[in-house]
This record gives sequence, C-alpha cells and structure tokens, in this order.
Amino acid sequence: MTRLNYIVERVMPGNFSTYGKPLVMLLVPLRDGNTLLVLRLKGQRVGYVVHLADVYRLAALWHGNKERQARAVARKNGVPWRIARKQFNTLPPIPRRVKKKDGSP
Repeated sequence: MTRLNYIVERVMPGNFSTYGKPLVMLLVPLRDGNTLLVLRLKGQRVGYVVHLADVYRLAALWHGNKERQARAVARKNGVPWRIARKQFNTLPPIPRRVKKKDGSP
C-alpha cells in the first residue's frame, strides 16, 4: 500500500444535500501514522474531523446492523440465510475510468 505523505483534497461533484454546495474531503496524514478525514462544504472554513479508523468502525457497525435486518427479513420470508446472503453481499458496480488510446486519462 502506498504511504500517504501529503494532504489529499477531493471536491465531490454536484451539490451536497440541501446546502447547495459541493462537499470537500481531505485526507490528512499524521506523524504517528494515523490519518484524519476532514469533511467540509466548499467555501466554508469549519470542517468535521474524524480519524479514519473511526470511520471504519462506523462502517462495520452499520454493515452489521443491515445484515441483522436482512437476516430477520430472510427468516420472516422463509429463505435460508446462505441463499439470502448472496443477494445481501452483492455490491453495486464501481464505475471505472476508461483511458483513451493516446494514453491521457
């Protein structure tokens, strides 16, 4: 894995929710090896800061809650979990960037 040595900033396309402004995401490496995730609206100074490890923990918690709900629905419908799990674990397709023949992105 590539080590993060500098701040990476990404402006999300489109407007975020009802605020009417794009969302800006920054990955900030720390000296101790951890990484911070900063989320803010474009044009705003105030941002929300969280450790990347905490985001992983939240994602795992949300996934566990969704899986528990899916198991309950499968049990209610009489579908074995080994069959219902296949549908639960399918991911939406990830769009890939297509490189042009001349090598430019």
